[in-house]
Amino acid sequence: MGIPVIKEEHYYTLEEYLAIEEVAEERHEYHNGKIIAMAGGTANHSLICNSLGTAIENALIRDNKDCAVFNSDMKVWVDKQNHGLYPDVSVICGDIEYHKNSESVLSNPMLLIEVLSKSTKQYDKSDKFELYRSIPSFKEYMIVYQTVAKVQTWYKEAEDLWRIGNAEGLDQTIRLHSIPCEIALKDIYRSVKDLKELNALELIY
Repeated sequence: MGIPVIKEEHYYTLEEYLAIEEVAEERHEYHNGKIIAMAGGTANHSLICNSLGTAIENALIRDNKDCAVFNSDMKVWVDKQNHGLYPDVSVICGDIEYHKNSESVLSNPMLLIEVLSKSTKQYDKSDKFELYRSIPSFKEYMIVYQTVAKVQTWYKEAEDLWRIGNAEGLDQTIRLHSIPCEIALKDIYRSVKDLKELNALELIY
């Protein structure tokens, strides 16, 4: 099969979308029948994602927790809005549930993580978070800045009540309440060599 041509005005079923993703050269999100191309990532974005997954996996192993960590190859299904999205990191504790038996689409994430990019920063912090919040199993959201050592979390304490956490600087740790564990920022950013100073906030992402 050749490279698929995405038609902007066409309504795609989920099955059509999944078939396209299997052979596409770039990733796409599924937005209620529309297929939206995702922006490419930077080297630092990839390094941070890898370090995050490793740090969380190590914490889960250390505490002998029955949880699985997934990278950005896995989609997450938002049933209420009919969306298929690609988080940078997903964590599921207990049994893994797949949407319509598709083992590339998770339906019960507990923790979702996005590493901010210049082109997706506002989307990740607003609309995408709102979409994630409609997933019944979803309990915690982490956003990780790419150019400065800064991490923020939102933890669902009760319906419509979220606790906000914030950590800045390589000497700090961030507390994850859904797992629970603490992750050192120096482990998240261990492979990044060109971090900005924390007071250089004009264009951070």
